Parts: sequence; C-alpha cells; structure tokens
Amino acid sequence: MSEAFVNGVRLHYRLDGPERAPVVALVNSLGTDLTMWEPQVAALAQRHRVLRHDTRGHGKSAAPPGPYTIDMLADDLIGLVCHAGATRFYVVGISLGGLEALAVGLRQPQGLAGIAICDARIDVPSESAKAMDARVRLARERGMAPIAEAMVERWFTAPTLAAKPAYLDTVRKMLLATSVEGFAGCTGAIKHSGLSQRVAALRIPTLFLAGDQDAALPVELMRQVQSQVPGARAAAIPGAGHLSNLEQPAAFNEALLAFLRDVG
Repeated sequence: MSEAFVNGVRLHYRLDGPERAPVVALVNSLGTDLTMWEPQVAALAQRHRVLRHDTRGHGKSAAPPGPYTIDMLADDLIGLVCHAGATRFYVVGISLGGLEALAVGLRQPQGLAGIAICDARIDVPSESAKAMDARVRLARERGMAPIAEAMVERWFTAPTLAAKPAYLDTVRKMLLATSVEGFAGCTGAIKHSGLSQRVAALRIPTLFLAGDQDAALPVELMRQVQSQVPGARAAAIPGAGHLSNLEQPAAFNEALLAFLRDVG
C-alpha cells in the first residue's frame, strides 16, 4: 500500500502485477474502497499492472471539504496514473467509478487505451436526485450507520441477500468507514456530473457493463447510452445487481478481459 499527493489531495493506492505491463486502473463505487476489486486482481494481474486507489473521501484517502465534481475525481485519477509512471493504461470503474472512467475518457489523456463503464447510470432523474439529497442529510445528521444496510439491500439481488455471503459484511464495513464529507462530496459529484449531455463525445474504445438485475441501471438504458458512443460495446452480467464485480466475478472478469484483449 502506498500514498501519493496529486491534484491537491492525498490518495491511498496499491499496485499489483508486472511492473512494465499496461496499467488497468480500477475505480471504486460510492461508499466502498479499493478492496472491492479483490475478485478481479488475480485475473487482471497476469498481463496487466493493476492500479487501485481509494477515491477522494473514501477508505484511507483524504476527505477534504466539498464540493467535489466528477471532473475533479477524474483529475485525481489521471494524476495518480502519471505518478505510477503509466505510458499506456485503461480505466475500469463501477457506479461512481464508472462515471469517473467516463470523465477520464472525455479528457482522453495521453496513453489512455480504453475505458469500461460498469453499473453506472449517467442521468439523474428527479426522484433519484431527491433520494440522494435525503441520504446526504441523513448521513450529516446521524452518520453512515443508517445508510449502510439500506444501500447493501439496494445493491444486491434477493438470492444473494438471502445467502448472506461474507462479502456483504465487508461492503457494510466499507460503507460505515466512509467519511460523511466524502460521501456527501461524491454524491454531489454524481448528481451534478452532466455526463448524459457529454457522453456522445466519447472517442475512445468503450465497454458498458452492468448486472442484468441492477435496479439502478436497466439493461435497456445501458444499451441506449451505448448507442450514442461510436464503436462502443455493451454486455450484461446474468444474475448480478449493482456491484456486479462482486456478485458474479467470473462472468464480470470474462467480459472485462475479452474487452482488454480486443482493444489491446
């Protein structure tokens, strides 16, 4: 585990895999940290240098006062990739991380070879915006505890919730450990990203990937967004909800590795 000071913030990160291999940067979701990617590291690190970090306001990274923007988070990641010495890299993000990946793709920094946008809804309907505001108010009044269980129940499918795999408790602990300032700042970044008006400008190899039971992102909506991006591809992960990389890791890894092979 290492730390870097980039874009005005201290970020906690980890590198795995061959030193001279192309870098795959994995970006966590709202309320989690870099350990959410454990099911992907071994598969990716065979041919890639895997860069994970705790997004600003999450995990062991600093949580400066908000507001945050999605472009600010993208610049954090670009700065960290430069710090790691990457000359060729990919960005893979889930939920909030997927929006960061999209924002990086719009910037098209030198060396960027492709992005994967996973379980990330780029528009914010009014009801979703109201729910975001309510969660931030609750977090500021009572901390993360009242939010953690509700978010876990929203993120995973009923069979998984009934089976109670160990990673559900791990996700709860990540949510509880997230700073209120970080949660509020990143929620605001999602709410005000404006990415639905910008996505059609993407000109980088792009994969849209989502669980076929993700209540926040119906597969039909994902494919509508895909159709706006020239040459983009899309894939649905059977039996997965919002954190598809955790719920169905084998299928997630297969789809992601196929994309990386094709664009690499």
